[in-house]
Amino acid sequence: MKNNMLDERQEQVLEGIESRGCWIAFWGLLAAIIVQSLMGRGADSFAGEWIVFMILSVYLLAGCLKNGIWDRKIAPKTSTNIKASILAGAVVGLITFVNLHVRLGLEMGSSLLASALTWAGTSLLCVLALTAALASYNKKKKALEEEPEEMA
Repeated sequence: MKNNMLDERQEQVLEGIESRGCWIAFWGLLAAIIVQSLMGRGADSFAGEWIVFMILSVYLLAGCLKNGIWDRKIAPKTSTNIKASILAGAVVGLITFVNLHVRLGLEMGSSLLASALTWAGTSLLCVLALTAALASYNKKKKALEEEPEEMA
């Protein structure tokens, strides 16, 4: 393929466009998966979206951790990971409640119990995964800081 030899400004603009497109795809896929779950569709109906979402998630995670990058705005702290995990658990718990109580008509107590267990389990798994990612990030960041800078 022919390279159009973009200048530095054009390269930065293109990288910004690509970055925004990636995040639109990420959040769009997540929203599509959640909406389809709330509509009571079986996992087989959104398996394609799930596969693409997971590939994108693993790629972004691996790329960031490999390069010692956490986030532009979110601090790499355990307390932040706990808050994010609780939020993720709440979303999954809400989806569980809607599917069990509203869609399937399960009694309120059973639906709430299942939702609470789902929330707790999801929160625990997320905090464990984020803790492992944070440890990997800290290790890589330390290694990068200890590397001597190359002379020009």
